[in-house]
Amino acid sequence: MGLLDIFKTQWSGKDMTPEDRQKMFWYLKRKTSYTAWKREADAFDRFADIFEKQVIEEPHADGLMEGTDWDDRYPEILKAQVLFEQALRQLGKGDRTVFLYNSLGLLRDASEIAQSWHSELVNHGPQGDHFYDGKYVEAMTEAIAEFFLCSDDTGYFQPSMSGGAAPEFWGDWMKKELVRVCISPDLVEVPEPEIPTLVKTGEEVPVYGIYEPQTKDGCMNYLLAGVPAPLLWDADGTSRKFDVTWRLLWEDIRYLDGAIPAEESNYFPLETKVAKSAPLVVNDDVLSALSGTTCPKSGIWAVLDDLNGRLHVDKGDLLPQHNGRDVTWVHTE
Repeated sequence: MGLLDIFKTQWSGKDMTPEDRQKMFWYLKRKTSYTAWKREADAFDRFADIFEKQVIEEPHADGLMEGTDWDDRYPEILKAQVLFEQALRQLGKGDRTVFLYNSLGLLRDASEIAQSWHSELVNHGPQGDHFYDGKYVEAMTEAIAEFFLCSDDTGYFQPSMSGGAAPEFWGDWMKKELVRVCISPDLVEVPEPEIPTLVKTGEEVPVYGIYEPQTKDGCMNYLLAGVPAPLLWDADGTSRKFDVTWRLLWEDIRYLDGAIPAEESNYFPLETKVAKSAPLVVNDDVLSALSGTTCPKSGIWAVLDDLNGRLHVDKGDLLPQHNGRDVTWVHTE
């Protein structure tokens, strides 16, 4: 070991083992993968299919109170499907801005709509007093519960609000989480960049990727480019938060070639496998089109970000602007 090596940043463990560290690296790559997010979007599509049957067969369901107007709620479901579709298309080209918590964060917006329906149907709303009428309510509830399970396997650990701490840390909960997950037996060594990229809490994260806090048993997080690096939760579970220096281990440049890495075929081994280097497939079930383009199908079209804006457009006509601006239109019926 040379003299300079003494001053190099490096991981050190107390309760965390080198194998734990390998599992954590794999776990973060899976949670932020195209495969995991596509799996979540597909689960929501299955829920949306049942929702559509409810709208078609019983748009207004009578009940003890005023009943339920499902057709009024359907545009929100379509909006989530379009957001998932657009986000997956962008992520499939390596565009990770869809992860952000701002106007570019399409995946977060789509997921929040879907999560709200889990709250409504499974938990009966924030106060537990929301109940819905309809012949497919039970089937929808089961489908959105399955979606919720898939959503546990997506995400990233960067906090949503400025100044927040990294929401996960090494401790009993994370150990149990790694036991729950079916982790690949073919774990790779955690990368050790020769030239360290360091960013302190509050400084702007330079690139998307997996970073490790430079503290004993520091738990890796997936950080988002262009936003402040977070505080760190204390690994002893005391909820203490403190400033830390994060070191980049792995820059996320997946999908820039339009292909899914072969390792993703092992992310969900009990489900349909993703072929090595298979082209990315985007769900085309939801019709959407931009202002100024030719309408692909006659019917009622709604503005994606203003679903009160609806009009009938015939196939072949140009989709107009809305309130003087170009918008994305979604076919609703």
